[in-house]
Amino acid sequence: MSSQTPPSRSYGTILVVGGCGFLGSRVVDQLLNFPSEEQELDLHSRSSHHSQTTIANGSSQAFSFPSLRSRYPSTRDTKVHALDLRCTTHIFPGATYHEGDITSVESLLEVFRTVKPDVVVNTASPSFEAPPAILRKVNIDGTRTLLEVAGGKHGDWGSTCKVFVHTSSCSVLSDAVSDLINADERYPYVCPNPVEYYSETKVYAEKLALEANDKDEYNHMLTCAVRPAGIVGEGDRGGFSGGILTTASVAPDWQLHIQLGDGSNLFDNTYVHNVVYGLLCAAQALLSTYHRRREGKAVVLDHERVDGEAFNVTNDQPTYFWDAAHYLYTAYGRVVKPEKVWVVSSGVATFVGAAAEAFNWLSGRKGKFNRQTAKYAIMNRYYSCEKLKNRTGYTPIVSIDEGLARAVKEFKAAEEDKRRTGSVEKKSQ
Repeated sequence: MSSQTPPSRSYGTILVVGGCGFLGSRVVDQLLNFPSEEQELDLHSRSSHHSQTTIANGSSQAFSFPSLRSRYPSTRDTKVHALDLRCTTHIFPGATYHEGDITSVESLLEVFRTVKPDVVVNTASPSFEAPPAILRKVNIDGTRTLLEVAGGKHGDWGSTCKVFVHTSSCSVLSDAVSDLINADERYPYVCPNPVEYYSETKVYAEKLALEANDKDEYNHMLTCAVRPAGIVGEGDRGGFSGGILTTASVAPDWQLHIQLGDGSNLFDNTYVHNVVYGLLCAAQALLSTYHRRREGKAVVLDHERVDGEAFNVTNDQPTYFWDAAHYLYTAYGRVVKPEKVWVVSSGVATFVGAAAEAFNWLSGRKGKFNRQTAKYAIMNRYYSCEKLKNRTGYTPIVSIDEGLARAVKEFKAAEEDKRRTGSVEKKSQ
């Protein structure tokens, strides 16, 4: 992981779309130089460079984290705006918040006339499990409308958007069945995708973003797409760390000792602020290209291009799926003893997943375990981020073990806050 703090950066006026969501709010946080570190309520000690927390895990192990602010590049001379359907959570001082619907031209034009962004970073997306109609409306229709408004296709809004960074997903390359081993951007899209409609909508949205690059009808706005590979960290509730920690919080001990497959499968998870850093590295590279062209300088070579390109962003550190899961269980306080782990073969795991799926269908339950979740637990799925590193200077700054530890810390703090709030409400009744 990188140990040198990169120089500060400026983005002009930047609009983070989906700025109150899990990823978008972290983009706002990083752009504002991490006000979240000042808001941590469970912090017991702090210096300008380190914060420390203790996570109960049966051995009273302490995790000491260098501050994020001391490692990621600082932002200067930048006006930060956030757009979301509802701006009620993850609010940071220093940003200006706007409510709007990205599928509505009129709603977006009102925001763009107010903000006049130089840079747009689109992180808006429903959850993986959202109904198909919602996935289509937000990921495809919303991306199209956002690009058209940003590029001026629906009329002048008082300025010109220079660059547009779209958040895609590495799942655009996955058929959810075949192993992906160090997969890079040369791999073909999987579309249509009969297993994961979410990923299919991400393919269409990514294509829209890349096809809009440097076109007359979009005022020569420069675009690119950045594909995260599994986002973990503070605030994750629907991804890998959130799912494993939720299981740790409620499951009986025997369930935590079940392992699907032999545990040799490598899987990518990416710390959320590394994903943010990747998005901002892409934005900075696009701005550099934009200004080079305006100043009449030589164009970048094809192997250096960022505009019109897609990039995987990872921690560059694939881990064994079950090692990461057991790490999270243990860090949460549910110790998994290797000698007690019951290994279920891959074939049996798939059969059990199918049986659970059938039971859920017959009973009308919406269970989390099915053939697909079983498959994820036994397949190899990791990606190369060399293209992003070589063309934008990205390098992962926080290691995956620290990222997972940070996820545990925040998850337990949220649990404690919920218990405390519930206790206060009971006393007031």
